[in-house]
Amino acid sequence: MTTRRFALNKTELTRLSREEKTYQQFLPVLQLKQEQLQTEQLKLKRQLTACERETARLRAEVERYAPLLAEPLLVPLTDLARVEHISLGEKSVAGVRVPTLERVVFTERQYSRFGTGVWVSSVLPDLRLLVKQSAELSILRHQAKLVTRELRKATQKVNLFEKVLVPETRAGIKRIKIALGDQQVAAVGRGKIAKAKHQPEPHHNSVSPAGTQRGHS
Repeated sequence: MTTRRFALNKTELTRLSREEKTYQQFLPVLQLKQEQLQTEQLKLKRQLTACERETARLRAEVERYAPLLAEPLLVPLTDLARVEHISLGEKSVAGVRVPTLERVVFTERQYSRFGTGVWVSSVLPDLRLLVKQSAELSILRHQAKLVTRELRKATQKVNLFEKVLVPETRAGIKRIKIALGDQQVAAVGRGKIAKAKHQPEPHHNSVSPAGTQRGHS
């Protein structure tokens, strides 16, 4: 049942009819955006799952060298895998601007391969890849957050149109049409009554009973 108040006249009926037409034009656009965002959300979930698995795999590879990480090095391993710069881009996902990871630049530190354990050369690529993968995972999570937020807004708008604005407008149109119909019927009835009052009453001629004529002698 609608909670809006409507004036029961033709002007209000025209206004509501325009509103309903506008809602019907915009609703498919909102629904399409909602569907696109839902598709992108599912795609991002799959990407996140794959990225999380790859990150876990790389972390496991690096952790294999955990006992060796305690060894003193001329150049600390953290310095060799230190990020100097992260280059970000941007793209549109169903109309939502989201960041993208373009490049991860590591600090270039020279170290003597003769004075450093052989394992360092083995673990360093995996460690750098893990850092890059972690950055990618962070970006994907941020993308998912932005898309989910936009999807929530789109869903709220669709629900507002489908469950509130359109039903209330249609109910208002129906109510006004019924009221105008009742007014028309009442007007016709009043017109008939008024017409009947102004019509002259029919005249009735009285007929005397025929008397018996007597003859005079």
